[in-house]
Amino acid sequence: MIVRPARAWWRVLLVAVVAMVAAGAAVTAFAANDKEPIRRIVYGTAQPQNAPGQAMNLQQVEIDPGAKLAEHFHAGTQIATIKEGVLTYEVVSGSVERVLKNGSTETVTAPSTLKLRVGDTIVENEGLVHYGANHGKKTVIIEVAALLHDGEPLATPVGTGATGDTVKLETTLSSQSRTLYQTGPGNESTYGWNRLTGTSTLNGQPVSIEMLATVDYTKGNGPFSGVITFTFADGSTLGVSMVGSTIAQPNGTDASFASTLGVIGGTGQYTNTTGYGTFTGTRSAALGTDVGAVFTLQLRPRGN
Repeated sequence: MIVRPARAWWRVLLVAVVAMVAAGAAVTAFAANDKEPIRRIVYGTAQPQNAPGQAMNLQQVEIDPGAKLAEHFHAGTQIATIKEGVLTYEVVSGSVERVLKNGSTETVTAPSTLKLRVGDTIVENEGLVHYGANHGKKTVIIEVAALLHDGEPLATPVGTGATGDTVKLETTLSSQSRTLYQTGPGNESTYGWNRLTGTSTLNGQPVSIEMLATVDYTKGNGPFSGVITFTFADGSTLGVSMVGSTIAQPNGTDASFASTLGVIGGTGQYTNTTGYGTFTGTRSAALGTDVGAVFTLQLRPRGN
């Protein structure tokens, strides 16, 4: 867990969203049925000119005592501040940045449970899978600002919160080719791409896996993104996109990976398939060596 002085960018984003709503760029606010145990009030949305393909929104979430959100992720960056109550926050995979009332921050990695109180703020990235619950006696009220990809829901169910057929594939990914560059003092920054492949099984049949990943690390930590293609025994393919982050261990070599997945499209039996999922992995040696990987997808027919 890393504690450091707070950065101001998340405050700037929140102020920008508030200003957007005040300026009339937003739609009329709407809320869920007041009788629902979890209510979401959307104050406004807009498409910023300097963030093409993304939508900004400002909302309030209310969670009654005893209620729990489904496991989910957000297709972008979200900032949430607790205004009332105590939220029990579960980090399922990935990592979250917590901004404390005194202005310091800490990065919390999965699996972890947090008690978020009034004044606490969290910064959620696209690779974070999480959920919250209200185990207290007072309604939890959360103010939320988010910058999400166009067309994506405010929260995307995944894991135990998702519907559809579950496909779980485990493998060891080996690097076949890569180009990595090191920069900065002591070569502490690494960026580039890596092509990894592996083989798994589904219903007793082989599945080949190819991952094309780009990385942007500082001292082994940082974001990665890319695409993965699964090729099944009957020749069908399924392509997914991934966005996640890597957390390096203090020994400088071991690392853990976590990302969310979104179906791009497929062929054969997966021609009309959509869905989401997660990728988690570990590496016990230097960058470029084998990665133990688990892919979990919830798949459903497109349009359902």
